Amino acid sequence: MDYLKFRLDIYDKSIKKFLEKNKKIEEFLSKKFVKRYFGMTHEEMFQKGWINETWSAHLDSKVDIAVIPINVDNLKKDQVEFKWIKEDLMATIDRINSLEICQGDEIFVVGFPMGITGEEKNYTILRSGIIARLDDEIINQTKSFLIDSFVFPGNSGSPVILKPSIVSIEGTNPVNTAYLIGVVSSYIPYEEVAYSLQTDPPKERITFTENSGLASVVPLDYIREIVSTLLSKKPEEENKEKLAVEDKENEETSPPQEET
Repeated sequence: MDYLKFRLDIYDKSIKKFLEKNKKIEEFLSKKFVKRYFGMTHEEMFQKGWINETWSAHLDSKVDIAVIPINVDNLKKDQVEFKWIKEDLMATIDRINSLEICQGDEIFVVGFPMGITGEEKNYTILRSGIIARLDDEIINQTKSFLIDSFVFPGNSGSPVILKPSIVSIEGTNPVNTAYLIGVVSSYIPYEEVAYSLQTDPPKERITFTENSGLASVVPLDYIREIVSTLLSKKPEEENKEKLAVEDKENEETSPPQEET
């Protein structure tokens, strides 16, 4: 089950509202998953001041990704080891096209499939694959492209890195730099339906779902758009949104008044 599948309709600053609309995220934020990967729950990380309370999603519901700000100063203060990828190692769609990165190029996927990680540190699992489909049509229609690589729960949100190479597909130039080209969204399921022949006409009884070996990857352009929206929001606007959400939540949770 892909418990990291984001299905967003609107931009929502409230983590509580976000979770209500995305029940699968609730599982990820529970002790069962987050504590396994990070050593503590989302709530505990928020209490430490490491991360922001609110998620930010893209305005387009097809963009299957969300962003949560982190507090670098508090991470440093608590001596948490962390690294980030430099801007010049990030390949947006324009750079991908200019570098002639295309189907058949090899990639790496870094993550924590099935919660496999180290005990002392969060050592990652490195998987390999190739770009399966990368063209304007699939990006425009699905806001993603495809890789041929087995990904599992724990890989959602994983960075997809281009494998440096001195060889290339005929008609293209080799790329000898390990660029970040996107972030894993989810695997593409293969479904097979079993029908009962004891009914006329045969009725659908059960659906078998398997991992097809293909996975959707969100280009970095859409992540940048989410971050740009975050940075452009004025503090007073954020406070108004938060207060409006809290007022609505209070109305929904207040007990009904008895009629006289």
